[in-house]
Amino acid sequence: MLKEKAGLDVVAMYPARPEHTPESDKWTWDTFLSAAEACSRANMAFGIGVGQTSDSVDTAGTIFRAYGAALIDREGNVQVDSDKVRRVLEYGQKLVKALPEDAVSYDDATDNRVLIAGKSALIFNPPSAWAVAKRDAPQVAEDCWTFPTPAGPEGRFQPYLPFFWGIWNFAQNKSAAKDLIVYLCEREQVEERCNVVAGFDLPPFDSMLDFKIWEEVEPPKGTVYNYPNRPFHNARPHIAASEASPEIAVQIYNRATMPTMLARLQSGQSIKEVIAWAKDELEGFAR
Repeated sequence: MLKEKAGLDVVAMYPARPEHTPESDKWTWDTFLSAAEACSRANMAFGIGVGQTSDSVDTAGTIFRAYGAALIDREGNVQVDSDKVRRVLEYGQKLVKALPEDAVSYDDATDNRVLIAGKSALIFNPPSAWAVAKRDAPQVAEDCWTFPTPAGPEGRFQPYLPFFWGIWNFAQNKSAAKDLIVYLCEREQVEERCNVVAGFDLPPFDSMLDFKIWEEVEPPKGTVYNYPNRPFHNARPHIAASEASPEIAVQIYNRATMPTMLARLQSGQSIKEVIAWAKDELEGFAR
């Protein structure tokens, strides 16, 4: 679909083998914008939300980071009224015009639904939509390919949402619990779990990115090979708002400050108005 509507051959950009391609170097946010506009004109708008759920936060966060647009620094200084933030908002003004009119109401399942329904050419998501399409809409699954995010002036950043195992401090048998966690994190057990979920759950160690599952699942074969963040992608994992201190970053994330800024642009607010709103929000977080 991307090749037909926007001239993007994502399989050539990111083939199912350990190879850096010249085409991938051209995969920038400017290229993304051109493709989004082309697909919007073809009534296949990119299924990207600007709401308040994690998919929207992670997507907006990687755009802001690619432009070096931190909202607040590690010391708690509000940085939103900066040239870099204005630059990303200028980009955002163009992008939101190519997004669905109801992007602000997207939840974490909306993008999956529009892709599976054959109404969108691209979404930002792990291959959960592909897995459902494989079951419910095989013709859509056959046209799916997972690949890294575009690059911006500051580099290429992959949305990253880590999950952790822990042990309650009131646990009765902490030693056994620790042994269990160590066991579950060993290569054999991790690979077994990856195989069961068709590679959806990514291991926490780069040394485990050579599991065969990402090469073998289909259709089409290799569709999720580039789902793990591989060295030749030249991409860094990024948690939205992580430029700020943890206690402030979690507020920016949970309040969906960055996608809300894009939503306000889509509603017709000016960059000046959006920055003023965000500044007030951030100053409240920093108090």
